[in-house]
Amino acid sequence: MKSFVCKEFGPLENISWTEIPEPLIEAGKVRVRIHFSSIGFMDTLMIRGLYQLKPPLPYIPGACGAGEVIEVGSGVSEIKVGDRVSFLNYYGAFAEQIITDEASIVVLPDAMSYEQAATYRLSYNPAYLGMVYRAKLQPGENLLVTGASGGVGLAAVRLGKVLGARVIAAIGTADKEDIVRQAGADEVVSYTSGPPLREQVKALTEGKGADVILDVVGGDVFDECMRCLNFMGRVIVMGFTSGRIAEAKTNLILLKNASILGVFLGGWMTRDLKGIKQLNKDLLGLAVEGKIPAIISQRFPMKDAVLAMDTLLSRKTAGKIVLYNEF
Repeated sequence: MKSFVCKEFGPLENISWTEIPEPLIEAGKVRVRIHFSSIGFMDTLMIRGLYQLKPPLPYIPGACGAGEVIEVGSGVSEIKVGDRVSFLNYYGAFAEQIITDEASIVVLPDAMSYEQAATYRLSYNPAYLGMVYRAKLQPGENLLVTGASGGVGLAAVRLGKVLGARVIAAIGTADKEDIVRQAGADEVVSYTSGPPLREQVKALTEGKGADVILDVVGGDVFDECMRCLNFMGRVIVMGFTSGRIAEAKTNLILLKNASILGVFLGGWMTRDLKGIKQLNKDLLGLAVEGKIPAIISQRFPMKDAVLAMDTLLSRKTAGKIVLYNEF
């Protein structure tokens, strides 16, 4: 089988598309022929050795994908050969096949394509965990989403509308306004132009600020978020795409009776298998109803994964980027 292999942490160009021996399946494992995989910032960070988790080298990059089950190991009880599935791990997805734990697998409804299935767990899973499980977003609340044109951001915008919130989408460049409005944003603000973000948000909320803020940007944007948070508000910390890990001023947390909520999907889903199973059941229900389609901006052959990741890092795209195998 062919896969990308990362032999040492460093530039993305270090990984290579190469032939490797087909691994043997073990008990409790499932072999999936991968049709589509999706790309996230986590993948690019891990290859460069900048992610909090460093896999043993050499490793196959890529966290999320979808395809057809072609073999199951002994002890596998709920998955069978021929099932259409998605999977989510830390690595292994930039390949023609993956062998993964049964617990990482979700069987897909007939209405969901492989392409859509390869994207939703890296975007809708963390957004749902943050807004529903952690922040307990309520109908009628003001939700501010930073990095709103990215994969998680667009998922949060769409989910926010499904949950009955008024959604304010914060973007970096004006050319991304159309896509966040397509996802359902009620209002659009910028954190790179115009008045400070805090002023724009307060102007849209009668001076109160946002009730829930989902932040994937960090840095200066997080600092502004803390200044436009409503009393009893909740900030979901989900990433630092700006490159700077911000520090929360505890006096603002105190004065606003605010909550700062960390959301790390990978750390949670391995500790609460029952919870992640229910979360995916909820999301698949919404998917079947057509309420949470992923917006896919670009598609690349699997062998062009490096080009696809460079495209992601250019910040000139909106929505999800997917890779496909040409069988």
